[in-house]
Amino acid sequence: MRPLRSSLLLLSLLSLATACSDPGLREIPKTDAPVANDQPLADVDELLAGAPANGEIPIEDGGTFAALPAKYDVKKYDSPVKSQGSRGVCSIFSTVALMEHLYIKEGTITNPDFSEQYLQWSVKNQVGMFKNTSGSNNSYNLQAISQYGIVTEAMDPYETQQWNESNDPECAKNADGTDDNLPTKCYTNGDPSPEALAAVKYKLPASRYVNTQSIKNHIHTKEAGALVGLTFFYQSWNHRKSELPVNAEYWRSGFVTYPNEADEAKSLAKRAGHAILLVGWDDDLEVPVRDGEGNPVLDAEGLVVREKGFFVFKNSWGTGNFGINNAIGDGYGYISYKYVHEYGSAVVAGLPTNIPVPPVETTTVEFGNTTPVAIPDDAPAGVTSVIDVTSAGTIRALDVTVDVTHTYKGDLKVELVRGAKTIVLVDQAGGGTDDLKTTFTTTDFNGTAMAGTWTLKVSDLAGVDTGTLNAWSLKLTTSP
Repeated sequence: MRPLRSSLLLLSLLSLATACSDPGLREIPKTDAPVANDQPLADVDELLAGAPANGEIPIEDGGTFAALPAKYDVKKYDSPVKSQGSRGVCSIFSTVALMEHLYIKEGTITNPDFSEQYLQWSVKNQVGMFKNTSGSNNSYNLQAISQYGIVTEAMDPYETQQWNESNDPECAKNADGTDDNLPTKCYTNGDPSPEALAAVKYKLPASRYVNTQSIKNHIHTKEAGALVGLTFFYQSWNHRKSELPVNAEYWRSGFVTYPNEADEAKSLAKRAGHAILLVGWDDDLEVPVRDGEGNPVLDAEGLVVREKGFFVFKNSWGTGNFGINNAIGDGYGYISYKYVHEYGSAVVAGLPTNIPVPPVETTTVEFGNTTPVAIPDDAPAGVTSVIDVTSAGTIRALDVTVDVTHTYKGDLKVELVRGAKTIVLVDQAGGGTDDLKTTFTTTDFNGTAMAGTWTLKVSDLAGVDTGTLNAWSLKLTTSP
């Protein structure tokens, strides 16, 4: 390497280690700053189980994507970045991330938040896959969602740690420290509650594999993300378990580069995988290529070799750590096109249809008037009694209970008045039997505010027989 270029490169590395407005222009900063880069990984064989070879899947539109922009993303449809905690369930999180992404794009449900905990149980118990490991994959996860549906996070909240012997003696690790081939309950943290099992289930249409060369076209034409399961390369991801030098700034920026030969050899000796949600790309982003020693690769002219072209992805390792300095957002990353094309398997799904109406929280309140009022005989003007409802809310159901003593029920007409609206509850029905003691259910006021003055009007429309309005009440079921 020429001395002048060496000096310039050293100055560049030192200066760009501190700040740079364009992540694509960064060199490799030399820093030993500690980072918590030991996030859990998955079994790569499980992540890719059942997937066809990439070359067996036709490239959509013949691979002619000249009209695609150089930079594009659909992050606006993403839910907040979540953390899988210490459990190796990345595909569960990436799948739920796509589901929430598609529900946000569809628009019926505001701020969808679905249960990773429930999906982990469903794919193992309802689909019957990966029953004795913690892992899964995007395709089988989507199969569980399509066939059975999953509940909201509130119905089955995620637990960040997998069950161990303190939760159930059968969930103790094996003698060699592994946790394979334990009972299924150990990987699902037991079964969902009866309330969760009975709760509303949300679904997606059936999924399909796509050629990784078609990912950009899918994201752009469908305005939707794509799931990818990947072979994991430790140095490429700057993971703490890498046997080769890693780069803390790349970790913080979320840069995931194509593996060099040394990284391939070391990583494939302890095979692992990871699943992510791709939500965009940047054709122009360039990141310096590293060798097995973590140093920049130089060309024959002594210039830093750069890898160009990266997908934007949403990760499941939380915020404040991986990708904290990412230009797209905290918890996001950029992953090499070449890496995804050679080592990834992609799955996509369509927008949800036949979405169930989300359950609405309701409250039931009762108001009454127990002051007796005599009903004048043969007087259409009748008598009135008032109830002032002071609680706020929107009416979803209304019951009116009346207690009238009368010697000829067929003389009576009973009306409920609210503002300018009057409805007839009973009109001279019941013949010569005595008394009117009953509850009427009406939907005429559903969707209106319940607070205000309600009036009951009771009229005697024939002579001879008389009676008294003893009491009446309103039972109102409301929502906020």
